[in-house]
Amino acid sequence: MSPKNRVTSVLGLMMVLSLILAACGQATPVVETVIVPGQEVVITATPGPAQNPYLGSNQLDGNGIPADFFTDVHIRKAFSYCFDWDTLISDVYNGEAVQAITLPLPGMPGYDLNATHYTFDLAKCEEEFKLADADHDGIAAGDEAEDGGDVWNMGFRVQMLYNQGNTTRQIMSEILAGNLAAVNEKFLVEILGLPWPAYLAAQRAFKIPIMTAGWLEDIHDPHNWYQPYTTGAYGARQAMPDDLKAQFKALLDEGVAETDPAARSQIYVEMNQLYFDLAPGTPMVLATGHGFEQNWLQGRVLNPIFSGDYYATMSKAAGAKNPDTVTQATIGDADTLDPALAYDTASGEIIQNVYETLVFYDGIATDKFVPQLAESWETSADGKVWTFHLRSGVKFHEGGDLTPSDVAYSFARGLLQGGYISPQWLLAEPFFGVGTDDISLVAGDGSAADDREAMSATDPAALVAACEKTKAAIVADDAAGTVTFTLAQPWGPFMATIAQAWGSIMDQEWVADNGGWDGSCDTWQNFYAMTSAEDPFTAIANGTGPYKLDHWTQGTEIVMVRNDGYWGEPAKTERVVIQIIPEWGTRFAMLQAGDADFVDVPVENRSQADALVGERCEFDLAANASKPCEVVDASKPLRLRIGRPQLQMDVIIYNFAIQ
Repeated sequence: MSPKNRVTSVLGLMMVLSLILAACGQATPVVETVIVPGQEVVITATPGPAQNPYLGSNQLDGNGIPADFFTDVHIRKAFSYCFDWDTLISDVYNGEAVQAITLPLPGMPGYDLNATHYTFDLAKCEEEFKLADADHDGIAAGDEAEDGGDVWNMGFRVQMLYNQGNTTRQIMSEILAGNLAAVNEKFLVEILGLPWPAYLAAQRAFKIPIMTAGWLEDIHDPHNWYQPYTTGAYGARQAMPDDLKAQFKALLDEGVAETDPAARSQIYVEMNQLYFDLAPGTPMVLATGHGFEQNWLQGRVLNPIFSGDYYATMSKAAGAKNPDTVTQATIGDADTLDPALAYDTASGEIIQNVYETLVFYDGIATDKFVPQLAESWETSADGKVWTFHLRSGVKFHEGGDLTPSDVAYSFARGLLQGGYISPQWLLAEPFFGVGTDDISLVAGDGSAADDREAMSATDPAALVAACEKTKAAIVADDAAGTVTFTLAQPWGPFMATIAQAWGSIMDQEWVADNGGWDGSCDTWQNFYAMTSAEDPFTAIANGTGPYKLDHWTQGTEIVMVRNDGYWGEPAKTERVVIQIIPEWGTRFAMLQAGDADFVDVPVENRSQADALVGERCEFDLAANASKPCEVVDASKPLRLRIGRPQLQMDVIIYNFAIQ
């Protein structure tokens, strides 16, 4: 570089510094000397105090926003009215999504297609900005003089963050930024992608002013949606004020403690309205299903809350290829077959076919339950005590008899094994109380969470007491054939919670014989916070379900075979083969040849499979039910199931107290 170019670079640096200084407040000048061959240039800069780089100037001066910018409800509402859902649905989801009207999903208590919700409306966006009082002078922004210092005349600059690689969230940010600029050219939203670790760290440090937060439900219940976005994980990360949290918490506690579905629904209707009125976030869209299967496949139950497929009901029509085997080609392998630890769909799919729960979902219904290992049950008047009457004559795959003691042991084992990488927090709260989401909070102050060494070093008396408290809440009566659960408070979604894979029942004797917890209150800490790599039950299984585990070749395939000693109606096919095949070309070839009954189809490859569709089955969102399937081309081999909303959603959330 020539000396002339070096001087030009220095002058450019000085210009950049001058722009920085214009955005900073007064501070002690700093003298920085830049050495250029043949000359010395001294730059004196006055940096501002430590500030959040995502807020521009950190002031309401047209070049940034203050830390309390989003405490004004009109600003939050304005941002919500400036989002264009139709553009998101068409540009990102190719039309296969619907706007999320509320946080609860279709079919849940409180869900209402006609609920008050935000729509894309630039006029209302402008109206709300003019009602804001971001400078806290008691005058609405739209009533300020032309040279007033409020948001409408002054404008703002802020950064909206997303995790790098998530193009959907990037496009959401771009849509919002473009519409805000269309309302007022002084409104500038800069979009910044961060690596996931940095993005997560910034969330937890309350640094991000506005971002998109995603949730994939654990149980199909409105509590599992409202809790994280108000008083839980995301409500905490957006520093929601205590007075707002208190309003949500009152309805949350009332809703989760109510066991009557109609009464629960009305509570969540009120919650829907409150979430709209206070606008702490803006729900985005629900992607809708677009899945393929061979026309010959019969009896497939597509309940979206299942972990993958439940195979016992499946059969094949006459003339089908490999009539006694159902084959799936998928992209991801299971992690563990331990029901107490598994928290992923691939693992849950095997568990729900090999193991069983006390109750299970009723077909495609997401809110109705039928007996499985329990023949019947009753609940106390206060909703705290649940007594389950077990089915008799049920045997585990390896010959052991199912007893109420196995049920009590299985739940106690899960709760005591705990750990935040497991789903046990979903069971801990009903038994130990809201907020007590791990056994480390029962045995101590939570400081030993996810740390087996620290848990083992805890006062032995406290460890025994935590175990005894757990066992006292789950009592078996082998003579009567019952198990009684005593909850810390009534829990409306209790049935939905125990119907999932983590409610599966294991054979206590078999677990102990294979290196698991023996049921003693003196030893449970040795199994706390188990990981799949060390778990002796990651690769083996012994359930009561309609299928047995035949073998699992990790990274290649999982095979299940029919349990001919099953207590209920036998599985309709003898064998299930789940092949792990990452390459789309291979999966598609299997689909074309009829070697797979259904496969994972990426969005970008749907058109290839669409060309093979002979039967189309659409979902009616308003009725929350599937329409009758329609034959569109009898010469083609595939059936398309399309339109059912999925169980995950992004929400744009605002930080009330940006650090």
